[in-house]
Amino acid sequence: MIRISIFALLSVFCIVAQAATDIISQQALLRNQMSARPHMIVDVRSATEFEAGHLKGAINIPFDQISQHQSLLDTLKPETLVVYCRSGRRAAIFEQALAEQGFSLLHLSGDFRDWQAAQLPVITSNPAKTEQ
Repeated sequence: MIRISIFALLSVFCIVAQAATDIISQQALLRNQMSARPHMIVDVRSATEFEAGHLKGAINIPFDQISQHQSLLDTLKPETLVVYCRSGRRAAIFEQALAEQGFSLLHLSGDFRDWQAAQLPVITSNPAKTEQ
């Protein structure tokens, strides 16, 4: 009984460890966006939230619409994707799904809430929105 419990606990730990995504700081992302090969930024909030404000260059793929955007995601697979939402919960769900598909992912430290709190640039126009 104890062996089974330990095995179950270790299995859960391994699954959680595999799903963990590396973090990119706000400043590192800003530097990266000025480089010759910037990362692709993916905002996984709702379309309404995205339209109200998002990071420059971000595309919108709501976390609960991965299957509807799979063909776009397949074209992005060679890229490193920086993922964010408002506070981190939706981004974590999105990241887990894409990690299982072998994507290279980074999570924006502090998500959109901390980005706004730091008074970093936010775009309210919507040229990079994906089709719904």
